[in-house]
Amino acid sequence: MKMLRLFLLVFSFFALFFLTLYGTKALNAQTPSNKSSLVITWKSGSFFPANFTGKAPATPFSPIIASVEAVSGGKILNLSRAAISWKIDNKPIGNGAGMKNVSFRVQKNKGDFHILSVSVSQNDSVSEDSVIIPIYPQIIVVELPFKDNTISPGVENAIKAVPYFFNIDSIKNISFFWQINNENKGGGNNDTLILKTGEPQLQSQETVEITASAQNNNNPLEFAKSRVWLKISR
Repeated sequence: MKMLRLFLLVFSFFALFFLTLYGTKALNAQTPSNKSSLVITWKSGSFFPANFTGKAPATPFSPIIASVEAVSGGKILNLSRAAISWKIDNKPIGNGAGMKNVSFRVQKNKGDFHILSVSVSQNDSVSEDSVIIPIYPQIIVVELPFKDNTISPGVENAIKAVPYFFNIDSIKNISFFWQINNENKGGGNNDTLILKTGEPQLQSQETVEITASAQNNNNPLEFAKSRVWLKISR
């Protein structure tokens, strides 16, 4: 879980950075009093476990659903007749009367970002706003339910790999690959590795390296790898 916590910390840092960068620009702009303020929200449709309580980041190829609301005088305005147009990186992706929602798919790689812009025209007033959507990688977390990451010799231990933010409908669409001390231990749809510390190649070792990889069966470019180390008590 340390990897997931680190990922979420980095995600939060960059999200705050982009928000501050763009928010400062917006605050410095002079907005006429007859214009409404726009609130843009978005969510990623990528896969995550049911017990994940954070906001899923945008990842390469993930579907994004965005929406906009207009606020004036502390009230949400009716945009059913407003002319609304959307752009992604300054390229039109949709427009129409009352088009408060738009969807698109991430087309950039991890470490990059999209700029989502919207324009709302109503009652001879035009309001515009934008948000930055940073792109993060898919990840796989190897769960280690062992105190101090230490296991006993001669015991079978179940180790589970959990994929996050892949663009799949079900975990059945993921292939897992396992290695123990760089030795392949097969692949397939099994997200759990049974580590047998009583095997001859591990009997004399004090540590063991476990590598788990995950790949989207429908898109080989979606791939993640994680490596952990366990101590064997002697």
